[in-house]
Amino acid sequence: MSIGFAPQATRNLARVGLTLAPRRRSGRGAVAATLLVAAAFAAGVGAGELLRERAPAVVVRAPAAPTVELVQLRQQLEQARMELRVADARSQELEKQIDELNQKLTESQDELTFFRKAREGKKH
Repeated sequence: MSIGFAPQATRNLARVGLTLAPRRRSGRGAVAATLLVAAAFAAGVGAGELLRERAPAVVVRAPAAPTVELVQLRQQLEQARMELRVADARSQELEKQIDELNQKLTESQDELTFFRKAREGKKH
């Protein structure tokens, strides 16, 4: 059994242009896909930054101005150091004088011994 429009349909199909691939559309779809990928990437980077552990901020503070008590203590320390240096110098000078006096004493004792021996020698 045949259908009556078959020869007619075959002719119509031959006249119609057949394409095996769909026509290319304008770049709207590609642009939309690119924007969607870029938005997903930005969202991922943003979420990563929010979840990342950060080191605490380093706060550098200028040294505080010295207090009145600190200034007084520094002055006392400097005064004590000066007194120590003076005491050391005085001690060294006294030791030098003691050495000189000991030397004079030794010379005087030697002279005394000499004179005593000389006097004893005259008596005998």
